[in-house]
Amino acid sequence: MTPIIIRDHMPQISEIIQQNDISYLGIYGSFSRGEQTPTSDLDLLVSFKENKGLIGMVGVQEKLSSILGVEVDLITKEGMSKYIKPYIQDDLKTIYAEKS
Repeated sequence: MTPIIIRDHMPQISEIIQQNDISYLGIYGSFSRGEQTPTSDLDLLVSFKENKGLIGMVGVQEKLSSILGVEVDLITKEGMSKYIKPYIQDDLKTIYAEKS
């Protein structure tokens, strides 16, 4: 089940996905598990069709944070550490996945 913070803002999130050539967006962490607190950040896993670079990625992160009203922690699938990958995959919920 998609967390309410995502469901309530899906039209704006969809617009960001399209504008930034995002091929995958998923949520993990406390919001994914329904264990968030008022100080929790929102953990998102993203994959871009083409490398956005640091500035492009920070721009997407700031747009999402502004829309959702919480701090967003954005990491790429390609940049994900092998040490944290199992923890992310345990509670990862797909928000958007481009169809092949």
